[in-house]
Amino acid sequence: AVLQDDVRKTMLKLGFNVVVLPKDQDLGDWHADDYGTRTMPEDYVHRLADSGIVTVRHFLPSLQQRIFWPEQKRTVILVGTRGEVPNLHKGPVEPMVQPVPDGGMVLGHELGRSLGLAVGDRAELLGRSYTVHRFAEERGNKDDITVWIPLSDAQELLGQEGRINAILALQCLCAGKGVAKVREDIARVLPNTQVVEMGTRVLTRAEARFRVADEARSSLKQETETRQRLRN
Repeated sequence: AVLQDDVRKTMLKLGFNVVVLPKDQDLGDWHADDYGTRTMPEDYVHRLADSGIVTVRHFLPSLQQRIFWPEQKRTVILVGTRGEVPNLHKGPVEPMVQPVPDGGMVLGHELGRSLGLAVGDRAELLGRSYTVHRFAEERGNKDDITVWIPLSDAQELLGQEGRINAILALQCLCAGKGVAKVREDIARVLPNTQVVEMGTRVLTRAEARFRVADEARSSLKQETETRQRLRN
């Protein structure tokens, strides 16, 4: 049980493996632009969390868009995010990511390296002042040029009050269900959405979890047989 729990926690570090998008979002554009141009009500994330759905959890709403950061003369990806919305019918779990504090910003690795800022420094973004809260680790993707700020701030700055363009979630592989079941469950709650599975992470997570489960069963069987021999 300890072995399986340790691996479960390690696999969580791979990140979210399902993203919920507006139904009218063109997936070609979404993959090409790194963000969605269509939006949906922020309330959708609460409807998911309150629905009793068991195939996904760890819901994280976000609003992101590529913008020009005039104060730094850089093109960046702005992401507004908030704390995870828990499944109310499940026991509390440790969040996969920590929210950006009010008045704070988190900078991608490349931005932190090139802008000469340090944790605690003040930085202007679209006329608003923020404190650099931390720098993200290097990931070798668009996250390295991303600025994370509180969701409500991003909504105001982008003129999208009460709107989001994605909900990240974690597919619960322990339930033994595939993405088809996830899509079915989410469509029942949010019919105006579509679900995209981030396949590589899902497969990596599943293979590791299932491999550890097999090893645990094998070890338990061997230990049981050994103890029985000792008793005899």
